[in-house]
Amino acid sequence: MSLLLNSSFTGASSACLLHRKTSRHRGRSHVHGVTCRQGGNDDRSNAARQQRSPLLLDRRDMLLGGLGGLYGVTAGPKVLAAPIMPPDLSKCHDAKAPALHDHCCPPYDPSETISEYGFPATPLRVRRPAHLVKDDQEYLDKYKEAVRRMKNLPAEHPWNYYQQANIHCQYCNDAYYQQNTDDVPVQVHFSWIFLPWHRYYLHFYERILGKLIDDDTFTIPFWNWDTKEGMTFPAIFQDASSPLYDPKRDQRHVKDGAILDLKYAYTDNPASDSEIIRENLCFIQKTFKYSLSLAELFMGDPVRAGEKEIQEANGQLEVIHNAAHMWVGEPDGYKEDMGDFSTAARDSVFYCHHSNVDRMWDIYRNLRGNQVEFEDKDWLDSTFLFHDENEQLVKVKIGDCLNPTKLRYTFEQVPLPWLGKINCQKTAETKSKATTELSLTRVGEFGTTPQALDASNPLRVIVARPKKNRKKKEKQEKVEVIQIKDIKVTTNETARFDVYVAVPYGDLAGPDYGEFVGSFVRLAHGKKGSDGTQEQGAKKKGKLKLGITALLEDIDAEDADKLVVTLVLRTGSVTVGGVSIKLLQTDTPAVI
Repeated sequence: MSLLLNSSFTGASSACLLHRKTSRHRGRSHVHGVTCRQGGNDDRSNAARQQRSPLLLDRRDMLLGGLGGLYGVTAGPKVLAAPIMPPDLSKCHDAKAPALHDHCCPPYDPSETISEYGFPATPLRVRRPAHLVKDDQEYLDKYKEAVRRMKNLPAEHPWNYYQQANIHCQYCNDAYYQQNTDDVPVQVHFSWIFLPWHRYYLHFYERILGKLIDDDTFTIPFWNWDTKEGMTFPAIFQDASSPLYDPKRDQRHVKDGAILDLKYAYTDNPASDSEIIRENLCFIQKTFKYSLSLAELFMGDPVRAGEKEIQEANGQLEVIHNAAHMWVGEPDGYKEDMGDFSTAARDSVFYCHHSNVDRMWDIYRNLRGNQVEFEDKDWLDSTFLFHDENEQLVKVKIGDCLNPTKLRYTFEQVPLPWLGKINCQKTAETKSKATTELSLTRVGEFGTTPQALDASNPLRVIVARPKKNRKKKEKQEKVEVIQIKDIKVTTNETARFDVYVAVPYGDLAGPDYGEFVGSFVRLAHGKKGSDGTQEQGAKKKGKLKLGITALLEDIDAEDADKLVVTLVLRTGSVTVGGVSIKLLQTDTPAVI
C-alpha cells in the first residue's frame, strides 16, 4: 500500500479522503490510500501539478509505519480567554541585546493606525531550494537587487533592512511587555507561538522585497538542510560583494563545503561527512515520528497572556533550528550574527533558514492530514503586528496563517530522504559488544534534589514507566513522554544537552547510552550591566518533553518496566529538577 505525500498540500481547505480498504498482513490492518484535494478556489494543487510530480512512497518504507501515519479528528475547541495580543508600541524599552547595546526599538509614530491585513490575491508563488537557484542568474539578480534596495532605504523606514532585522530582536529579546503588564515580556520562542509568528515575519519580509522590485511572484528560497545536497551553507550567500553577504559568520563552516551539524554545540563533529548526514536525517526523522500524535512535542507548549511562572518548552523543530543558528554565527563573543537572537535577522541567510523551518511545519501539517494543531482560542486568536507591503501597520492572527495558500505561497517539492528507511537505531551486535566487553554501572532514581549536569560525567537515572506492553488502542489515545522539569540555564548563555534512552539490566546500565531521543537547546541572550560587561542574569526555568512511544517499538522495549535516561551536557551551565515518564493524551488518534 502507498501514501501520496505532497508537501505542497496543506491548509484548512484541503479535503483528505481516507480509503479504508483493509488487508491482513502480519496481524495488522492496513490503510490502502489517502487522496487530498483542495476545495474552493484554491489553485495550489493545480500549481503543484503543473510544476512537479507528487512523491509516492510505500508505507512500509516510511517513518510513519510504526505510528499509522494517518489521523482522525481532534477534540472540539477549548473556550479560554488569554490569547497573546500585540504590545503597546509606544512602550518599547531596552532589550536584552548586548550585541546591539540593548537598543532595537523602532521609530514610533503616534498617529499611525492599525488595520486588518488584506491577504494577497496574487498568483501562487513558489519558494525554491537555495542550492537549486544558484545557477538561476535572473532570480539571483532580482534577489540581490531587492535586498540592496531594502538596505538603501532611509534608516527609520519600517521596510529598511535593519529595521526589519530589529523586529526579531524586539520580540525575542524582551523589548516589549505584554498588554496590561509591566513585567511579562512578549516572547515568540520556546512555545507554540514560535512557528506561526515566524511564518508571518517571513511573509511580510518577502512581500516587501517583492514590492521593492515590483515583482508579485518573488519568493525567498529555503535552505534545504533536510537533504544531503542542501546540508552545506548556501553558495548564494557567500559572495562578499553581494548584499546577501554577512561577514559575521563562522568562516570554518560557510566555506569549503562543510556539512551542517544539527547537533552542533560549538565543538566540531569529528565524524565523517557521510555520518553527519546520516545523523542529521535521523534527527529529522525522529523529530517527526515521535511527535506526530501530539503537536506540542513538535511545536512547543502553550503560552497564554499574562503568565509569569510558566516553564518554557519549545518543540523539537525549534531545537533543530537552533543548531543551524549556532553553526552559522561567529563562534566567539556574542555569536553574531546568526548565533544571537538580537542580531540573527541581520544575516540574509536567516530568512532562508526559517523558510525551511516553515516548510518543515508545512510537511508536518500534511502528514497529520492538515488538522489544526491546537483547537484552542488562546492559540488561534493570538495576534501580531507587522508593517505590510503597502507600508500599513496591520494585525494578523495565528488562525489565518495555518494554510500557506492564504498567504499565496507554496514550496517546490524536492525529495525527503529522512522520510524513508534510514539505519537510525544501534544494531543488536553493537549493543551486545558494549555490554559484554565493558562492565555494567549501577544507576539510581533521580531523587528530589535538583542536579547540575556535568559535561565530563553524564547524568544517568533509572525511570519507571507508567505502564508496559500497552495495546494499540492505548497508544492511539496516549503518547509516552519523557519529561524533564525545572531546567535552569543562565539566560545569556547558550546551553545544550542531549537525551538518550536505554533498557536497563535490572538496576544496572550498560556503557552505551542507548538511543538518541532529542535535545534541549537555549541560545544566548542577555543584557549589559552598568560596567558594559554582560550580566550573568537570573536563571530561567524551562522543561523538555520527548515522545518515546515509537522509539520503544523500534528497539523492542515494550516490556521494560523501567528505562535508563541519560542527559549528556554539550555546552553551557544547566541544572535539572527531575526526570519522569508520563502518558499524555494524544491530539490526533492514529488510524493504523
